[in-house]
Formats: sequence, structure tokens, C-alpha cells
Amino acid sequence: MSIASFFKKHLFRIIVILIMIGTLTYFFLRLWLKGELADTFLAYRETIVYLLVLAFLLMVTSLFVKAYRFYILLRASSDHLTFKGFLIPFFVGYGFSTIGPLKSGEIVSVEINKRSVSVPRSSSIAAIVFFRILDMLFVLIFFIVALAITIPKINPENIIIYRIIFYASLGVTILLSFILFFPPIGYFALKILKVITGKFSAKGEKWLERVIHPALENYYISLKHLYKQKLMATGVVITTVLRWVLEFYSLKLTLLAFSEPILFIDAASISSITLLAGIITPAGLGTGTITAQALLEGLSATITSAIAAAVVIYQTLVGTGLTLSTAAISSIFIKEKELEKIEKDEELGESKTENE
Repeated sequence: MSIASFFKKHLFRIIVILIMIGTLTYFFLRLWLKGELADTFLAYRETIVYLLVLAFLLMVTSLFVKAYRFYILLRASSDHLTFKGFLIPFFVGYGFSTIGPLKSGEIVSVEINKRSVSVPRSSSIAAIVFFRILDMLFVLIFFIVALAITIPKINPENIIIYRIIFYASLGVTILLSFILFFPPIGYFALKILKVITGKFSAKGEKWLERVIHPALENYYISLKHLYKQKLMATGVVITTVLRWVLEFYSLKLTLLAFSEPILFIDAASISSITLLAGIITPAGLGTGTITAQALLEGLSATITSAIAAAVVIYQTLVGTGLTLSTAAISSIFIKEKELEKIEKDEELGESKTENE
């Protein structure tokens, strides 16, 4: 096997390994330069192990819940789809979303779904848009809660600034909710955005028309279908809420493992701020990691830098490692299925030639 073919065959797993090594190097080098690396690992000697195991199991459960809610929406347009058959393509696509900047890697799952489980591209795009927007809405709601309850505990001196941000975020969330769930308002908002963009950039206006407008249409088609299917809509909402609750409780249990009690609302607030930091910046892994560590240190006087780093290592890096490892392993089976399909097509072609 040549070097070129080797890289082509194992490209995804190589990318996974490089991303994980890069993230680990960045995070641990920062701890080493601050002189906190030894204390961070010593903190693990006094942890309550079964709580860490429970936190990890919640991460795993959350991953399957994410897959199932995606499956609920795709099942409507693909009757042949089974949850078991959908899992492996989902894991691969979700792995790409973790390493892709601004979650752009998730677009890979569109092609994977098409080739592996014969799901129309339009259905996958609509589902991705729908869930990204729905997740953003939930994160914004928890972010508002964080500004009202958790952040003032960390920095009470700037309470006026937090109140201003609180009401601004509340207004954006209300506006976003109207755009998301009322198509006429959504199309009107997009029309205004195109007019404003057109004043500065003709290319930007064309991009909104060519890319964003069709995506918005697909999103509203999915939404309209959900409005008609009450049971499906209920399933989507329940699995979305369950996904976030599991992740928040995972953080809470991890802190408890280090004998640091934390309110569920504070765990939800810290997670939401960390998620927003990861979403709005290209280097989501590094930015989110540093943000979580700073928030944990500020929340309680008993949470030292070493404990905060240990919690972040377990939550962020183990969680990311779980996602990427699952994706890398799943990609092996995706390729095997593709090879089987090619071999079957070749066999059919040879049979037709012989018959002729």
C-alpha cells in the first residue's frame, strides 16, 4: 500500500489523533507553565471513583439520546431507516462536528447519511439546521439563567453590566423564538437581512439567497411536519431537554467526585456559557476548556485551580475523546459497508456481462 493510499484510507482517524494530541498538548502545557500540572493529577487520588463512572455513563447516554432525536426527525422521510442502522453513520458525522470549526463538520453527516443509509440530503440538512437552532435556543435560555443567578456569584461587582447583558440576551432569545417558530416572521427577517447585506456586499446577498434561504425553507418544512405530528414533536422536545439535563448532571457529578458540591442550576449555567464560547469561536475545544476552568474557579473559594483543571480534563477531554474515538471506530464499519456495496455492484455487473 502506497503512502498516498494509506493517508486516503485512514485520513479521518489521522485527523482525530492529531486533534486530540493538539488539544491535550495545549491544555497541559498551559497547566505546566502555571505550575499546576502536578496538583491537578494529585487531585484524582482523592476522587470518589463511582461518581466519575456515573458522570461518564451520563456522557455515553447523552450521545445515544442525541442520535435518537436525530433519528426521530429523519425517520419521517425515510421509512426504511432503523435506529440500529443509523447509529454508526451518526457517530461518524457527530465526530466530524466535534473537530469542525463552528460545528461545520456536521455537514459531513449529510453525505454519510446519503451513502450509508440512503437518507435524502435535504432531510439531513433540514434536521441539522433544526437541531442546531433548537440547541442554540436552549443554550441561550440557560445563558440568561446564568446571567441572572450564577454569574453574579462569581463577580458581584459588575451586577449592572450583567443586568444589561441579561435583558439584551432575553430580547434576542424572544426575537429568535419568533423567527424560529413562525415562518412569516423568519422570511421577513431574512428579507431584511438580505437588503442590509446587499448595501455592503453583492456576494453576501447572493450567498444568503443561495445557501441560507433554501436551508431556512428545509427547516420550516421539518417544523411544519412536526406541528402535524404531535407525538414526534413531543419526542423531539423531550430528547432535547433530556440531552441537556444529562450533560448538566454529568458536570455536577464530576464536581461531587472531587468533594465539591454544586447546584444543578450552576452546573447548567457553566455548561451553557462554555458551549456558547465553543460555538462562537473557531477553536471551540480550547476556548471552551479555558472558559469552564475560569468559571469553576470563580464560583467557589474551595474550588482550586487544580480541582477546576481536573474537572475540565475529565469533562471536556474525556467527553471529546469519547466522541472522537466512537467516530473513528465507526468509520471503519462505514468503509467496510461501502466496500461491500462496491463488490456487490461489481458482481452484478459481471453477471449481466456473462448473461449478455
